[in-house]
Amino acid sequence: MKDMKTSVVLIFEYFGGLFFFGLAYWILNGILPELSVYSLTGSVYDLANYIWAAAVVIYLLFGIWYLIIKIKTWKFFYQV
Repeated sequence: MKDMKTSVVLIFEYFGGLFFFGLAYWILNGILPELSVYSLTGSVYDLANYIWAAAVVIYLLFGIWYLIIKIKTWKFFYQV
């Protein structure tokens, strides 16, 4: 039980992940206009946009689900 974290630490880890995705989006967003030059139909550019959006949505959904489970686990261990 020594690696159990408080709910505040778990929330900060979740926000750290959001910060990482925001930073990655900010840095890698400059690549998208360069891809549109090589894509005559725009499909590569659209695919890159879909991948960025899907990564954020997946992190938000599964990250919140994981955070809730970890907080419930933390409460369960400390109530016993």
